[in-house]
Amino acid sequence: WVQGFSNKNFGFINNQTVCYPCGNYILFLDIETKKTTVLQCPTGQVGAFAANGNSQVLAFSDRKLNPTIYIYNFPELSKLTELKGKAQLDYTLLAFSFTGPYLASYSSVPEFVLSVWNWQENILLCSESQPGVTATSLSFNPMNWQQLCFVNESSITIWHIERNNDEHHLKQNPVKLPDGQESVSPHKDLFFPVSHSEDPYHGPDLPVSAIAGLV
Repeated sequence: WVQGFSNKNFGFINNQTVCYPCGNYILFLDIETKKTTVLQCPTGQVGAFAANGNSQVLAFSDRKLNPTIYIYNFPELSKLTELKGKAQLDYTLLAFSFTGPYLASYSSVPEFVLSVWNWQENILLCSESQPGVTATSLSFNPMNWQQLCFVNESSITIWHIERNNDEHHLKQNPVKLPDGQESVSPHKDLFFPVSHSEDPYHGPDLPVSAIAGLV
């Protein structure tokens, strides 16, 4: 009564269990015993989906008006929390951070909003709208939860999650991609200025963030 595998993503929920959405259900397949476990979406068809093998939790959205994101643990399959954003129609992508209780989501028409949540405390940390941009991939930097890689059909963007105490803000940093001749146009280094090492008068090279603007 529940079979098949769609073209949606899948992931390891622990070292030996793969999970993936199928219709109104999430299927868990133990690759050693071949045993299958099933979790039903409370309100119909499963939309976006993500799994975190480190914390053994999974997140999925439903496909209805004003969709909800559900967070469940494994193997208990008990609901930890529900995230209710401002999406009206559907979520297209979800992604867990490798460290910390953070989840990124991206909604489809009409908002096209990238959001970052603290799912343990059920708090929306920050969000940013990108009208008309259809995303194909969303992932956290494994070493730094404050960096998100956002990919659409024509570009790659690194979003930095700037933090000041309890305030969070998304800052966009487009990635320069090679052209048809596989060459990348030169661009300004965002971290280190032009090197003056050949002229020791200027002193050591410092990151841009460390320069106070004094002459």
